Amino acid sequence: MYISQHLTTYKVKILILGASNSGKISFCSKYTSGFSKSFEESLGVDIFVREEPYPDGEDITYSCWVCAPERRFKYYWPKFFRGASGVFIMFDVTSRESFNEVLFWYKTVRKNLGLIPMILLGNKVDRKDERIVTFEEASRVARRLEFAAYLDISVKKDINVSESFELLNGIIYSFINSEKNEFHPNDLDPNIKERIEQLNFHF
Repeated sequence: MYISQHLTTYKVKILILGASNSGKISFCSKYTSGFSKSFEESLGVDIFVREEPYPDGEDITYSCWVCAPERRFKYYWPKFFRGASGVFIMFDVTSRESFNEVLFWYKTVRKNLGLIPMILLGNKVDRKDERIVTFEEASRVARRLEFAAYLDISVKKDINVSESFELLNGIIYSFINSEKNEFHPNDLDPNIKERIEQLNFHF
């Protein structure tokens, strides 16, 4: 009789939201090595999948749902959001308009999912001379809105891409184990807080 090597399979759904041209598709494509199921034209969502096998016999499947920001897809968002365990909200640090959309996406998530772990990501930090939104400003907004963290990233230079997913996955795992109904950043494990500081060490 054949017994599967992996005894348990966990599925984790993550939303990636934010302004157009902030790099969401490239971000997920790099993390998942490009494996996706695209429903962009009809429904406004791209789904990227990555499986992580663990030595203890567990499989974790991450499905990353990138929702198109166009308002004509707004009707579908509640259905796409359902069942998500965590959220990335991404903006372009070279675009003030992109950053201004963060609050809209924050409110949309809270309305549909309540208080769950969210991380704010500022992409394109490799373009230092064009940067408009500073690290300090983005961090202040993240703290005020009670994001789990803010991270500078660059998809192009592969800065904090896989690390962002690893961090969110760790936060989700800790939150689920806490058996609390609402996420608050003050409840973060000290080791996770230390990891956030390490990732935010400027390069």
